[in-house]
Amino acid sequence: MIKDKKRLQKFSRDIRNGCKQIMAAVPLAVLTIRSTAYASDVVSQINSLSTFVLSIIQAAGVIVTAWGVFEFANGYQSHDGTQQTSALKRIIAGLIMVGAGTLMSMLGVS
Repeated sequence: MIKDKKRLQKFSRDIRNGCKQIMAAVPLAVLTIRSTAYASDVVSQINSLSTFVLSIIQAAGVIVTAWGVFEFANGYQSHDGTQQTSALKRIIAGLIMVGAGTLMSMLGVS
């Protein structure tokens, strides 16, 4: 009779521990399923934000490139080597900004 009582206590303790583990795992499973359901919405929002930021960078790159071309022409006209060098740096930076989308896709970022 005592052996049966100890077995019953051990069995009930094991059942309680198993229930505790299941009750701890269920909310995590629900949160995981729910988060993956909304993941596509979040990813699409991030992709649209990324596209928007890259278009702003490309537009700024066109402006910087045009500014660099005008600065280079001004430096060439006045025979100022320092101004020509800084203008060439500005042109290169503007071209990099214009090609930022292509550069990012080559690097595998977007």
